[in-house]
Amino acid sequence: MLRILLLCLSLCLLPLPAQAKPTAEQLILFFGKDERVKTDPDSAQWQPVGQLETKSHLVCTATLVAEDVVVTAGHCFINKRGRFDPAISFTVGLSGNEYAEQSGISEVQVDKDFLAGLEHRPDGTYIPKKIANRDFAFVRLSQPLGRSRGVIPVFAGDSAALKQQLQAANWKVTNGGYPLDDLSHLLVHSNCQATGLLPDGRLTHRCDTLEGNSGSPMLARINGRMTLVGIQSSAPSPARRRKEDNMALASPLFYQQLQQFIEQGKRKK
Repeated sequence: MLRILLLCLSLCLLPLPAQAKPTAEQLILFFGKDERVKTDPDSAQWQPVGQLETKSHLVCTATLVAEDVVVTAGHCFINKRGRFDPAISFTVGLSGNEYAEQSGISEVQVDKDFLAGLEHRPDGTYIPKKIANRDFAFVRLSQPLGRSRGVIPVFAGDSAALKQQLQAANWKVTNGGYPLDDLSHLLVHSNCQATGLLPDGRLTHRCDTLEGNSGSPMLARINGRMTLVGIQSSAPSPARRRKEDNMALASPLFYQQLQQFIEQGKRKK
């Protein structure tokens, strides 16, 4: 695929080296060992995964699930002041100073209960536990990048069906995204361990993630095909690593709303 020179990185990308050595705190978050591997973003499995940038230059990872729709985390659109921060671009095939394709954004939908339940305090914005399982968002692109990059299917079953599939896969999942320590390369942790499906629908796991991985896909092989079973949401502080695993939102939490968002876009055309 033709690659395009990346002319302008977001401000938060500029000061960072191409790949920074993980800090001591990050190694703790990695369960003591960094198992991520730099991966070609143009390889078939990862073509639909890209980097989302907001107006205030925050970055997250997102995944094409329809030709013009990506799914990501809801908190990606909350800036440091606790205000809504609209997306401005979605980039695929990002590798160093080049990328394959890029699209502007026509619409962002963050779960209403999530936005209403945020707690705004003098020292920042907090996500209470009662809305932690609503941390998802859907983004409509101005260009249908899914036509050229493909899409990743989203698991359509309920929590019981997902649990059965994860058990059949020995609770092994794969995560990939553009993390804080290397925002210009796709880093993938393959066959990492999912550890449970909570009653509120969140999926606990031990995949190596950092900031920037928010919204990144949790993939499991179902019926021979890599399928999106969740999106990365949060990780504990290094001090709480021994007590808590990472948190993702399992697909049953957002699948129906996602389908409605996709259908709404089709009706507008």
